[in-house]
Amino acid sequence: MTDQPTFTLSRSETGGFQVFHLAGRLMDQQQADQLMGALDQELDRGQRSIVLDLGRLQYMNSTGINIMINVLTRTRKAGGDAILAGVSPSVRQLFLVTKLDTVFTIVPEVNDAVAKLQA
Repeated sequence: MTDQPTFTLSRSETGGFQVFHLAGRLMDQQQADQLMGALDQELDRGQRSIVLDLGRLQYMNSTGINIMINVLTRTRKAGGDAILAGVSPSVRQLFLVTKLDTVFTIVPEVNDAVAKLQA
């Protein structure tokens, strides 16, 4: 273990929607559990749609991709959506290569994601 966390998750609210701010490197099950626990809290509160702010997420491996798919699946099953905002170039490339950019809604800014959810 290192002193510095490789992944951080913080939350805020914008336009009535929860925004999950991911930073660092999303790579393992412990990080997945942290994100899914936060998502479960929101779904339990009746929030069906969320914004994932990936602007400070530097790296994501296959575990990270699985987490993103799981988040999308759970929000859509709840009748909502998960929109990705501010995706960093390295993470965007991963979405392009895996063709997941055709599955997820990806927008430049958090405000764009909130506008889509409000529409």
